[in-house]
Parts: sequence; structure tokens; C-alpha cells
Amino acid sequence: MEEGFIISNKIRKAIFIEIASGEKSISRIIKKHHLIESVALNALKELREHGLIEEKEGGYVLSPLGTKTYGKLKGSDSI
Repeated sequence: MEEGFIISNKIRKAIFIEIASGEKSISRIIKKHHLIESVALNALKELREHGLIEEKEGGYVLSPLGTKTYGKLKGSDSI
């Protein structure tokens, strides 16, 4: 039930959607959404711990589980 984990927190949701949309830089996501850095980095850590995103080539991308979860969220109009 990773969908609930993502949509239950607006910062996790914003970071997840940005990464799903192709943004690889957490610092750009923080600036774009005017997030508090420590809160955003904690949300990023939680997403990584749940296996939804992974670090790759100096940035972040959706993991296979993250891609599957994103598809479910899109299909249910939750995002």
C-alpha cells in the first residue's frame, strides 16, 4: 500500500511526482516547491527506504516499484 504512504504526506507526494516527471535534482525540487531542506531530505530518505526511488547517476529516479506505484496513482487519479 505504497500509494497511501506517498499521498498521506504532501512533501513526499511533491518529491515523488517531481522525480516521476523526470526531475533528478533534489535541490531543484526544494527550490521549486519552497520546501525546508531538512524536511525535504527526510521525505526523500523515507521514499528511498520504502524502495520507491533510487539514486542513479548523481540524481534520483523511480525504482521499478516506484514506477509501478506511480502507474497505480495515475490510474486512480490520486495525483
